Amino acid sequence: MSSYAEVAARGGPQDPEEAAAPPVDEVIPTDSSVASLVDVDSGVSVVSSDFPNQPVKTYTQAERLEMEAAVEAEENAARQAAAKKRKGGKSESDVVVWFKDPVHSGGAIVSTVLVVGLGVVGWRKYKLGQFSWATAGIGAGILAGVSLVEYFVGKFAQSYLTKKKQN
Repeated sequence: MSSYAEVAARGGPQDPEEAAAPPVDEVIPTDSSVASLVDVDSGVSVVSSDFPNQPVKTYTQAERLEMEAAVEAEENAARQAAAKKRKGGKSESDVVVWFKDPVHSGGAIVSTVLVVGLGVVGWRKYKLGQFSWATAGIGAGILAGVSLVEYFVGKFAQSYLTKKKQN
């Protein structure tokens, strides 16, 4: 084995004969059994055009028909709902339904009054030069406390109204 210095001392690049990769051996098929594989797909059959009208013979066919019927029913329901909306049906939006509930509408009114009140007080303090991080913290604490109370009162009222409707 020669060292790197000896190889570098020899100079220039390798001869083309030395640099060339050795030849790859060729595989010459001698087996004649592949000649019979000319038409492998000879067992393909054509399905008749009345296939969907044939009687159900397997479990998977029955499942497929049930699934297609369910999908078609959902699509029809969606089309009818869209047509009703387009015709100006009395379909109410989620927001309207939410505000018709006395618990939610009451909570929204309380929250609105609280936020507006805190905003007015904060703005006045700012104009007088008395607004600080402590004032902002007190306002945030009041907002968090009232929101927490409103959450539990609303939850109780909602359960009370639900029980009252059931009776």
